[in-house]
Amino acid sequence: MSASPALEADGLVRRFAGVTAVEGFSLRIARGEIHGLIGPNGAGKTTVFNLLTGLLRPSAGRISLLGRDVSARSADARARAGLGRVFQRTQLFATLTISEHLALVDPAARGGQWVEAFGLGGWLASFPMALPHGVARKVELALALAKGSPVLLLDEPAAGLTEVERRDLSHLLRAARDDARTLLVVEHDLEWTLSLVDRLSVLDGGRTIAAGQPQEVVRDPKVRLAYLGEEGALA
Repeated sequence: MSASPALEADGLVRRFAGVTAVEGFSLRIARGEIHGLIGPNGAGKTTVFNLLTGLLRPSAGRISLLGRDVSARSADARARAGLGRVFQRTQLFATLTISEHLALVDPAARGGQWVEAFGLGGWLASFPMALPHGVARKVELALALAKGSPVLLLDEPAAGLTEVERRDLSHLLRAARDDARTLLVVEHDLEWTLSLVDRLSVLDGGRTIAAGQPQEVVRDPKVRLAYLGEEGALA
């Protein structure tokens, strides 16, 4: 019998004051997988992300994390159960150094493995305001990994990064996967996403319109129609 998925959503619905933002969304991410979630502007990606992390409760549907139903659990409870999140905007404490941030999440080792992997040794005494954007993103990912969360959700991790930084980020995320982590990446940069993920889901109008191997998904006429208003393949 196969292991339960790391993260699964089944028939999620979310309504706001009579408006349906997400309708019947489903997702299944295997353990040790990098899964991409893409979609045109207004597709419902942020709402789905907030549903998965517990910042919003679904109007209907079910979410399971590592084989356990967490649909009614808070964001904090999901974090304790193994779900980590890296936000689109930097979420660091202005008055703490990077070393102090690491000590909060990993008092014993101070995230040493990930400090070395991310090349952060020279920034440990720095405060967040002194960090270049690419370094700040690395710090946030290192913190998420140092917490030990087996499942990580990343909200546009490549936003604002240079081409070199995006390439470095891809290597780091693959290293996290190889460290037995499961990743869900929501990203606008389609080319970067296709080069990274094992599987891909496409959201439009709050629904999953395609899912599977990346190159197969982008050839789906429904995906082309959602992005460009015409049928055919994106790549």
